[in-house]
Amino acid sequence: MKKFMICMAFPMSILFLVSLPVAAERAVLAPLDAVKKELVRIVTVAPEGGDFDDPVAAVDSITDAGADNPYLVMIGSGEYTLTRTLIMKPFVTISGSGSETTILSGAISTFSYDGASAVVTGADNATLRDLTVRNTGGSGVAIAIYNNGVSPVIQNVAATASGARFNYGVYNEYGSSPVMTDVTATATGGSYHYDVFNSTSP
Repeated sequence: MKKFMICMAFPMSILFLVSLPVAAERAVLAPLDAVKKELVRIVTVAPEGGDFDDPVAAVDSITDAGADNPYLVMIGSGEYTLTRTLIMKPFVTISGSGSETTILSGAISTFSYDGASAVVTGADNATLRDLTVRNTGGSGVAIAIYNNGVSPVIQNVAATASGARFNYGVYNEYGSSPVMTDVTATATGGSYHYDVFNSTSP
């Protein structure tokens, strides 16, 4: 009986030893450099339980975003009242939970045709997606999304403006050419309103 047990144990140990290099070899073959490039830092925004409850503060907190250090600002469901413009940053993706469930709303309106009258201003190498941007105006100019010489990616976004004398859903100037996919831009009321306005400024 003892001889039989010894003979059985020996080949089992051989199988075990042989299997170890195979498992180790598979782990070594993982494309670590490629994985690192895909990693992003995530900042969450929610009425309760997020890193921030204010989307503007969340984006402003990011100071080291870059091509090798991208960020994702994930905004949960709800309507967020903005009292100052959300300024997008390069290599930062701002993502809501859906254009019908995440709403950035503000009565940000001046007499200037620039970012001072916008709820969101764009940036190069930046993405805005899956949310609604709403400017309810109150003064001379109301812009939902403003791009000045930049070309962000805008996906699945509703941009609405109203309540001012001049209302703009998306306002592009100085060579801006945002890549817009599934974007609904709407402007109503006032003396003039434009869903999407492309300025002829150089």
